[in-house]
Amino acid sequence: MSWNSTSPDGTKSVKDNNPIIQANTTYTETEMNKDHFWNIGGDEDGRHKFAQMPKYTDGAVATPTSPTIAAGMDLAYFARLKTAAEATAQQDVQPYIRNASAIMQVLGIRACGVFNVAGGVSTTVYAHNCSVTRTGTGRFTATFTSALPSVNYIFLGGGVAGTTTTNDIVTCEVEASTALNSVKTVNLVKFRTILLTGGSAPTRTSYDPLQGYFVVFGG
Repeated sequence: MSWNSTSPDGTKSVKDNNPIIQANTTYTETEMNKDHFWNIGGDEDGRHKFAQMPKYTDGAVATPTSPTIAAGMDLAYFARLKTAAEATAQQDVQPYIRNASAIMQVLGIRACGVFNVAGGVSTTVYAHNCSVTRTGTGRFTATFTSALPSVNYIFLGGGVAGTTTTNDIVTCEVEASTALNSVKTVNLVKFRTILLTGGSAPTRTSYDPLQGYFVVFGG
């Protein structure tokens, strides 16, 4: 099925134009329904199912770049290839937003988890793209369901201390190691939860929190 760019065709009769116009109508409904709701119902019509786009490049020059804001517009949402300077191990396509003042990467969460610990048993209560396993007091491994693109991801976390001291703090940190690939890979990350007690010069102790949580960005 193809689009008839000349429709109606002024060189043809009304009868001969009917199949041309009908073909364009069928084409429109078929193509629009791929990612829109088109001629479906009053609540759905005109809405997107999803959006797809190629990475943005500056015309014929196939290099990563960002579009300018068109006259009368306030924001652009686009996809752009990461450069080697930005991501040494993985130059893949990432989403961005641009407004009048800045270009911002829509830095999606690669994985995240929330887990409770009671009696030495860890129970995952929320997770995205990972499972969490307790391997010892204050020691955990998050295994990614789908591998991350590289080990250059950001790991941030914390926890809730199960104590009566209001100044006690739980931190969540990637486990120490002399070799990065023994604690941080594209398939998993090993981390510790640490209880900080003692005010300005806190004591650090491996600790099972009431609840721990983490997010993994980038990579």
